[in-house]
Amino acid sequence: MGSLTNGHGPTTGFLSFNKRPLQVHVLGDDPDFDPTTLSTLRAEGFSVHYHGLLPNRDHFINTIRAIPDALELGEHYAIIAFGQAATVALQLAMKPMPRLAALVAYYPDALPSPNYKYPTQLHMVLHVAGDQQLGGCTVKSYWYRGTTVSFAEADLDEFEPVSAGLAWSRTLGCVRRGLNINVDLESVWEEHLQYKFSTKDAEKTMTTMVPQPYLNHVPTGTGGIGRGQLMRFYRDFFHPGLPPSFNIRLISRTAGVDRVVDEMVVSFRHTQDVPWILPGVPPTNKRIDIAMVSIVCIKGGKVESEKVYWDQASVLVQAGLLNPAAVPKPMRDKGLQQLPIVEDSARKLLDEESVPSNELIEKW
Repeated sequence: MGSLTNGHGPTTGFLSFNKRPLQVHVLGDDPDFDPTTLSTLRAEGFSVHYHGLLPNRDHFINTIRAIPDALELGEHYAIIAFGQAATVALQLAMKPMPRLAALVAYYPDALPSPNYKYPTQLHMVLHVAGDQQLGGCTVKSYWYRGTTVSFAEADLDEFEPVSAGLAWSRTLGCVRRGLNINVDLESVWEEHLQYKFSTKDAEKTMTTMVPQPYLNHVPTGTGGIGRGQLMRFYRDFFHPGLPPSFNIRLISRTAGVDRVVDEMVVSFRHTQDVPWILPGVPPTNKRIDIAMVSIVCIKGGKVESEKVYWDQASVLVQAGLLNPAAVPKPMRDKGLQQLPIVEDSARKLLDEESVPSNELIEKW
């Protein structure tokens, strides 16, 4: 299990602090707010408090100003605000707000003026919807093309999951930086890999994942959505479909706020059915080397999703199922002599000088 630390020292496990959980105050316009956002923040180990701007604006402002009164000595907090409430929060933050370490504003109805100045020690991020003008404010800002206000709230029709997910990563990063939190995502991912490839234990693999996980091997569409599908996939197809010669060589790893990206070379001899890479293909006894990229999303110390990419054309050529010289006649009549496929892309990934570049470009 990964470890999480704050400015007061290490914690117990991924989500438990030595002191009280750090506070994140979510500000919105209405008395009720998107429960998904609140539950996701709680899963990250925060003590989450929601405050609605309506029906009493003055009470709302007084409540925000009073937040530090309930904090212990040395404690800090973060604010994540939406809509009109974000506008109010941005206005309040122009003057130092005691103990406020991070402020994230989603699509305020009035963007900060370029003349606005904020405390230099305050970590800030501004998310602007596609139907808003970004302007020239001094706050670190992100503009989400094709979205409308409320795109990050899952309970509203304007919700746009791709942009919301991107904004969430930036939000979480800002809050963690402000509250001086460091999360060891690699340990979470390594535990998952241990059960997945070494122990080959489907039940233990599932214990490292959220209740509704998602796996997609993009070239073959194999994997599943939800605990039931994935449990069956790992138990009945993935683990039995790992040949004795199966080997993974990690080339690089990048750990972000809530994602781990692995670049690797997967190798095996095709001595048995491998349904997640070559579904339905009888064993060919061919050696297969694949350049792969795995993108893993981690929430609350659990694997939420994994998307794996590789060049399936290269795999089919190595397995003897695809001939690069088998060009369809209409394209051959136009002068194409070979399909644009690189068979040994994995070898070039391991050693960039082992395979010449641009061999498929005729005039190179």
